[in-house]
Amino acid sequence: MSKAKIAEVFFSLQGEGPYLGMPQIFIRFFGCNLKCVFCDTKQSGYSEYDVSGLKEKVEALTRKYNTQSLSLTGGEPLLQGDFILDFLKKIKRNDHKIYLETNGVLFRNLKKIRKFVDVIAMDIKLPSASGNAALWGEHRKFLELCRGKDCFVKCVVTLDTKAADVKKAAILTKKFSKNTMFVLQPNYSQIGKKLTDRCFALRDLACKYLKDVRVLPQVHKILGVR
Repeated sequence: MSKAKIAEVFFSLQGEGPYLGMPQIFIRFFGCNLKCVFCDTKQSGYSEYDVSGLKEKVEALTRKYNTQSLSLTGGEPLLQGDFILDFLKKIKRNDHKIYLETNGVLFRNLKKIRKFVDVIAMDIKLPSASGNAALWGEHRKFLELCRGKDCFVKCVVTLDTKAADVKKAAILTKKFSKNTMFVLQPNYSQIGKKLTDRCFALRDLACKYLKDVRVLPQVHKILGVR
């Protein structure tokens, strides 16, 4: 039976996006296919879990904290898509609500698990902010697979973020649905008046294309929790 590399499994409150404050069990998968300059995830240290072991861990935390919401995060969880498929086939029998946090690139692996996922929190990696090469084609294919799902788009904003990148991300999201929530997340390590003003200006730009554009920080960091 396959095993997954998992950095940690823990209970906390969702700190990003429209589900702020929701109590969740988090499974943080180890490893990522990108190297974003603002990444705040540890790059070393993991345990190996098989499906049964992870299911037992999640069920114990579910009973302890009385929540059925389960976040698959990382790293990039879709790197381990085959394992996640096997795991979700088991855990969904217990009526868990599955919340996927992803960099929005590995669309082929999303297709494998799509029917088991309830909420998709999809990043669009702006080249000027992330330091990665442009991934517009991958993001477009990923968004197409999100049709019919509860999905929102998130873009991290840094002091280097170019307006042209935000415009392109907003237009891409509009092609999926102009009603899709579009979240501008200020880079926590740079938060201050200059970045806040920048986020507000970029929100005004994105609002030319989308109906629901929000500026939301990482609240779990403000609260001092994981």
